[in-house]
Amino acid sequence: MFVVDMLLILVMMFFLFLPITDRRTVRMRLCMLCALLALFSVSVTRTQIAPVQLAGVGSTH
Repeated sequence: MFVVDMLLILVMMFFLFLPITDRRTVRMRLCMLCALLALFSVSVTRTQIAPVQLAGVGSTH
């Protein structure tokens, strides 16, 4: 999933730096950024994170 997240970030950066030439370009750019941001947020929230295991002191009786 890390590769997918990085790819989404690169695509968002591409659309962020597109030159603005007319109103249609601005609308397309905003729509694509919003769609990619929504997809990225879904991807981040669905990513499985390994459970954290803390080292503990065990005592044997």
